[in-house]
Amino acid sequence: MLKPYFYSLNPDSIKESELDLLLSLGWYRMHQHIFACSHLTLDAPHRVYWLRYPIAEFTAHTSHKRIRKRCQAFRHTIEALNIIPDSHESLYKNYRQAINFDGADSVQGCLYGEAQASQNIFKTRCISVFDGERLIAGGYFDMGENSAASILHFFDPLYKNYSLGKYLMLLTVDFLKSSGYTFYYPGYLVAGHSKMNYKLFIGKEATQYFDSETAAWFYFQDHILMSE
Repeated sequence: MLKPYFYSLNPDSIKESELDLLLSLGWYRMHQHIFACSHLTLDAPHRVYWLRYPIAEFTAHTSHKRIRKRCQAFRHTIEALNIIPDSHESLYKNYRQAINFDGADSVQGCLYGEAQASQNIFKTRCISVFDGERLIAGGYFDMGENSAASILHFFDPLYKNYSLGKYLMLLTVDFLKSSGYTFYYPGYLVAGHSKMNYKLFIGKEATQYFDSETAAWFYFQDHILMSE
């Protein structure tokens, strides 16, 4: 059985090629740090599996088409992050009050922790989705040279029937595909806990997971969802 571990790095800067390498080795961003872990402690330690999708293997599913159709009246922007918009903070506050799991108290807290916004060591992009002039969803992802990783998604609770979290993932994949990127890292699954399983909706056939024991990536297998 894999012995639980947690490692953390606190670099003053990080090159895009270095982020690619660290993501490929099962590391991920937290605030202005980057960490690797094998387990998450809930009621007991549960195995964590980091995920990635080869962009070239992305294919449209019926569920994707339904979400795109549902959201076709909305517009979106994807911009370099210079400053967190106040509208994002307000929307995140409403979202945070509506969810039933742990999360940062603010977008600022999620992305920077106790650091200042001017100290961002990552190349971060900001997604905004609008219904008319109303901001209804936001998201952030970091870009390396060939890979990108989603960091945060949130949406207006009044629009919960639009699957905006998944829509943000589709918008990110669209952007990466048009930009010639190779891998998209959406986060992790937790064995025995289904709350994060929505990340598989892009397509299990294209999903790869990081196996901490062999330090290798394998295509998704249902057994990893079982409690460990």
